[in-house]
Amino acid sequence: MYRAFKFRLYPNKEQKILINKTFGCSRFVYNYYLSKIKNSKYINAYTNISDYVNELKYIYPFLQEVDSIIIRKSIFHLDDNIKKCYNHHFGYPKYKNKFNRNSYMTNAIYKDYKDKTYCNIEIDLVNRKIKLPKLKWISIRGYRNTKEINGKIINATISREITDKYYVSVVFDMPDIINKELIPRNIIGIDIGIKKLLTLSDGVTFDNNKYILKYEKRIKRLQRCLSRKERKSNNYYKYKEKISILYSKLKNARKYYLHNITKKITDEYDIITCENLDTKNMIMRKKLSKNITDASFSEILRQLAYKSNYKNKYFYQIDEYYPSSQKCNHCGNIDKRYKDIKERTYKCTKCGNVIDRDLNASLNICYEGLKLYMKGLYR
Repeated sequence: MYRAFKFRLYPNKEQKILINKTFGCSRFVYNYYLSKIKNSKYINAYTNISDYVNELKYIYPFLQEVDSIIIRKSIFHLDDNIKKCYNHHFGYPKYKNKFNRNSYMTNAIYKDYKDKTYCNIEIDLVNRKIKLPKLKWISIRGYRNTKEINGKIINATISREITDKYYVSVVFDMPDIINKELIPRNIIGIDIGIKKLLTLSDGVTFDNNKYILKYEKRIKRLQRCLSRKERKSNNYYKYKEKISILYSKLKNARKYYLHNITKKITDEYDIITCENLDTKNMIMRKKLSKNITDASFSEILRQLAYKSNYKNKYFYQIDEYYPSSQKCNHCGNIDKRYKDIKERTYKCTKCGNVIDRDLNASLNICYEGLKLYMKGLYR
């Protein structure tokens, strides 16, 4: 099982210079070969690497100052993007810009010497330091309660945000967790919404904090100030940085809240059932697009899926067209008037059941999750 651990980097002045040089070299090589492909025809990655080794690095000697693995990874990254374009997954690759988020990846290389294995990437969580190729040891912060990670390092990605903060994401190949308790103890159904972010079938709810409302006025004010500044002037970049800092705070607050929720759910419940939401089509609705984007439905589902898998829990997603809000959890009667989200209380016309709309949906989702579990058990 692969698992990534992201740390905040605190490089010194010399390390910052080298990291920024590496960003520049990686970006230069990517844009150089992208331009070459645009002006002629498709050239595969191995031909470009051969061209770099034999010619390009001698024409531009500054490319030899950085780790050669990073240059090769940049060429392979370009090749992957072009193949995705040809397979109609994404549009044609664009040139990289130094003013956006910058990053590069390097692979872990292992060597054996005198019955001992050495790696070019090492982590010391006791002293809070990481060793990276060319950069040597750098101070890090993150995972304060973790003293050791039992796994083999695969690669590391160094990135710099627009706010001038540096991060490193290290991917480990970790042993699979085998849960000794094979029989699950409990099950939960989860209804995802806007008024209440999550409603669980046992009655527990999680509020939608609507972080966008907290930062929206400040962002709009700064964007108005930015529009009055001369483009590419010092004041222009000052205000652009201020806006980036606000967006970073908004993103971090939202991410922290979602991680706390998903951690709690995956720790407490053994079978977790959610809806399979088509968020792309939901965002197309003008009235709800901002609220759905702020609530981060797809991110909640992504976190629940990978955390359940890591903790060896059962995670199911029911069909998106299943009428969980329209169906009575007692008698199964379907009332189509509850397609309207303004109806907040479900009143069954057949059995007289009166229940909160979201709780009713979560109970129906829970029953469907139990059916999926039983089908898998006796298949």
